[in-house]
Amino acid sequence: MFVFGAITAWAKDFKLLDGSTISGEPADGNDYGVVFRILGGFSKRIPYSKFTQEALAELAQNQKLAPMVEPFIDLPAPPRPKPKTIVVREVPRVTRPVGRTSLFSSFFTPIGLAIFGVLYLANLLAGYEIALYKGRPVSVVCGLSALLPVFGPLLFMVSPATAVEGAEMPLPETGQEALPSAPAGKAAGTTSKRVAVPAASGLRVATAGKQQKAGPTETKVYSRGEYTFNRRFIETQFPGFFRVVPSEAEKDLVLVIRTPKNEYIGKRISRISSNELFLQLYEGGGKEVSIGFGEISQIVVRHKDAKD
Repeated sequence: MFVFGAITAWAKDFKLLDGSTISGEPADGNDYGVVFRILGGFSKRIPYSKFTQEALAELAQNQKLAPMVEPFIDLPAPPRPKPKTIVVREVPRVTRPVGRTSLFSSFFTPIGLAIFGVLYLANLLAGYEIALYKGRPVSVVCGLSALLPVFGPLLFMVSPATAVEGAEMPLPETGQEALPSAPAGKAAGTTSKRVAVPAASGLRVATAGKQQKAGPTETKVYSRGEYTFNRRFIETQFPGFFRVVPSEAEKDLVLVIRTPKNEYIGKRISRISSNELFLQLYEGGGKEVSIGFGEISQIVVRHKDAKD
């Protein structure tokens, strides 16, 4: 009994993570674990990772085991800093309007009045544009638009357009765009008439009268200084001379192109580029010559039997 009491007197309890307890005294320790002297012999080497934190702290009191046990002991968490005291301060608040407020009351604020003014001016501008588009009196449309915003312009927008007198602009019989007339005394005039067109079409150009048929004495002259000779001018002024088969009105016409050195009489423009045109001569078996735009001093359209 005395021996058993002496052994248990120096034995200590070391708890393991699996819930078991080992009673004894550390006899040998290395990097892989510790061996305990227990009653009746020695225990197996137990790794440090299997001990609880309390058991590891107890083993660390042994100076030989302390360097190997300390890496497995959890460091205490650093103390949290004391939180700052939050001071709630009063903030300036916008003064709310007194009385009942609604959507309509916002129009009487400075910003609301500015927005209303811009919309009112846009309403008058819309009435003005609709008056021009529909051919209505501007004063009537704008006046009604001022009295009935939005509804006034809409009323004239859905109403039918009135006819306005078109401007004079002669157009060829072929329906192509109007060509500028030649100077007075150098070309036969073309007749035109004023035709009323609906203003809703957006155009104030009237349909031109039909061009008179070319006669034996008709001659048109285009001189440098009065006209700029380039590709666009040639294509718009002489479209009939690009056709392989001329029309009835142009079959007896010829194109006379004069330069400071030569005069060329042709019946067809076979090709054209940005700098020159190629003219098939009226005589000479349809020979083709190239003429630069910079060389042309005068272009004449006349009857093949007419003389300059």
